Amino acid sequence: MRAALLVLIVTGTAHAQAPGQVPPMQPPPAESVMSRRWSVSLSIGSLGLRPEREGADSVTFGMVELAGKFRIRPFVDLGLSFHGGGAGKGDLSTAGLYIDGRYRFLAERPWNVWALLSLGVSSVAAKDQSDDAKQGRGSVRIGFGVERRFRAWAIHAELRLVGIGENKDFVPTEISPNDEMAKAKLNGGSLTVGGSFYF
Repeated sequence: MRAALLVLIVTGTAHAQAPGQVPPMQPPPAESVMSRRWSVSLSIGSLGLRPEREGADSVTFGMVELAGKFRIRPFVDLGLSFHGGGAGKGDLSTAGLYIDGRYRFLAERPWNVWALLSLGVSSVAAKDQSDDAKQGRGSVRIGFGVERRFRAWAIHAELRLVGIGENKDFVPTEISPNDEMAKAKLNGGSLTVGGSFYF
């Protein structure tokens, strides 16, 4: 009885997959974000800054930012970014260089959001001011962003709070709005939108 049962099982298995039959193809595995760990991005936006003084006026800058990033984990990337821009009114300009760290939530999904921390140097001064006025000062940025990714391409938006330290090397001969922006601690925020290419 056992021998007959064994013969039936073997025969059924042989009929289930005939010799030379190819098993059904499995779909390819989904591409991980770690498959493209490097990226470059270009963003445009606005930056508003005002001296750390009650009643001080804010200055709004149009800015362009270029950044490169490397993903060290699916949810963590480090990058280097540079921005420059000019004020909407007056002759003030700004430039900054930052090391950026991002923690990405939902990293493997097309829509993802992140938290940002940046440390770097930034300058704010008018073209006709001295080199001391244009000196880079310590700066920090915190914020969050959202991205929609299409395989190698992505679009994104980022909102940040910005702080820039005092320029201790600059001693103005008179107090003017430009001198105050070049000297004082500055606080503000920025909003940028742009695109990225992953490779």
